[in-house]
Parts: sequence; C-alpha cells; structure tokens
Amino acid sequence: MTGGTYQNAGKRGFCMRRLLVGLVSCLIAAGSAAAEESEIIKWKDVDGWTVASDTSMEGSCFISSVFDGGVTLRLGFYPKGSESPLYMSFASDDWRSLEVGKEYDLTFRFDKTDPWSASATAAGDASGKFLFVNVTDAEFLTGFVRKRALAIAFEDRVIANLSLRGTGPAADELMKCQRAVDEIIADEGRKSKEKKADPFNAPSEKRSARDPFSL
Repeated sequence: MTGGTYQNAGKRGFCMRRLLVGLVSCLIAAGSAAAEESEIIKWKDVDGWTVASDTSMEGSCFISSVFDGGVTLRLGFYPKGSESPLYMSFASDDWRSLEVGKEYDLTFRFDKTDPWSASATAAGDASGKFLFVNVTDAEFLTGFVRKRALAIAFEDRVIANLSLRGTGPAADELMKCQRAVDEIIADEGRKSKEKKADPFNAPSEKRSARDPFSL
C-alpha cells in the first residue's frame, strides 16, 4: 500500500458528503435530470456493504460501509490506466483537524497478523474530509476479504477497529459490478469506432435529398 492522490479528484468533484452518509443513492433513471447529475449508481447491497459505481471516476466500482463510531470505509477501483489498481478511503465526522494534502503515517492490522504500514493522504473540502491510500499489494486485498477485523492506528493509537464481516460476498459483487462497467465502456468504444469507420453513417436530416449517401 502506498499513498497518493485520486485521479482528478478536484476536477471531477468526488462526492464526499455521500461518502459520509454511506454512499446510498437511487438507481439512475434514463433520461431524467437527476440521472445527469448523479455521481453514484448503486449496484447492490450485500451483507452490510453497498456496492456502487462512481461516475466521477469513469464508472469505477467500489464497496463501502458505515461502522460503529461513525467511521466510513470505502474500497474501490481506480479508472483503467491509473498507476494503482485500487484505493481505500476512510472518514469520520470527528476528524476535523485533517489537513488536505498532508500525509499521515498509519498502520493496518488484520486480526492478529503483522501490521502493514502506509502513508495516507488527506483529501476533501469544507463538506467533509477523508484519508485514502493506494492499494498495490494483492496480499492486503486477500487479508481484507478473508480476515475478521481491521484495526487502523495513527501514532500507536487505534483510530478505527472495523469488522470485516461480509467482505467476501461484497468483493464478489464488486468484481461483477466492475465487469459490467467494463463491458459497457468497451461496447461504447466499439460503437464509436464503427461510426467513424462507416462514411455512410450519418443522420438522415444531414443527407442530401438527391444523394442519400452524402454527409
């Protein structure tokens, strides 16, 4: 695990407020104004976790849950082509003193295994702040899915002790969600290429009345 920054976090307006309330949103309704403004598309709830897609991150999927004490944890994919495949973020309304852009050295311990060290970066805005890390080690993800609890510590003080109940089924749904998103993106890419490759593919109103093949 290593620290880093969200891809275009400021530009794409990552929705922190929704993160703090559990990232629960309505399914997008085709053609509605709300759909155009939505950033989070809910895929499924499973064993206490919400699986969803973040349109501000090119539709990348994630899982999130709110724990006792008000801590919210989110684990998800970065858009394809990013330096890191996964990220994990966590937040609490009590962590008001976080400084955006500052790095904090944390330790993560699954059950009673040896701890992992990571540099977490603070991000967010006036509506809420959060910490996130880039997940680059497959063994960390294995621990997240298979272990029972995750303790997060800062300066030898545990700041969050989280149950990992349900992470296995949630991770399965996360993969299904991401595969569905990838298929949609690939399909849109194919359609775009087909339109460019076919010189006769133009709206009928743009064609000459005498020449049906004109652009």
